[in-house]
Amino acid sequence: MWGKKDKEGKSTKNSPRLETEEGTKAPKKSLKIKVPAVKIGFLRGIVSIIDGSFLTSKTISRNLPYILFLIALAFLYVANNYNAQSKAHKIETIKKELKDLRDEHISIKSDLMFRTKKSEVANQLKGRGIKEATKPPYKIFIKKEDIK
Repeated sequence: MWGKKDKEGKSTKNSPRLETEEGTKAPKKSLKIKVPAVKIGFLRGIVSIIDGSFLTSKTISRNLPYILFLIALAFLYVANNYNAQSKAHKIETIKKELKDLRDEHISIKSDLMFRTKKSEVANQLKGRGIKEATKPPYKIFIKKEDIK
């Protein structure tokens, strides 16, 4: 024993071992570790959330309408975000479709312009025996007296 002894020969607090009067070792005492108050409060908060006891506190019951309002705002925010993303996706789909339709329109328009050229129409009608007119067209006038 390398600690101090009192008058009766018992170890004092500075001694690493504590012995009882019979000479046997005393049961070990639990070591108390000091944890900063912030961590204890934090741990107590977590425990109160887990066991649900925080719901019975006066602060929660006093602020319950505000908390419900915040939860409703959170739901509205999520719903609005979902709606906006859905509309953006529809816009992109419609833009792609519009681009495809515009390309198809230009293609059909150029094909129509090619097929309606005077020389192309003459080539298509040669097989049916229709030829291009060599004389210019003229107007036919009918007198009102001849209509009767």
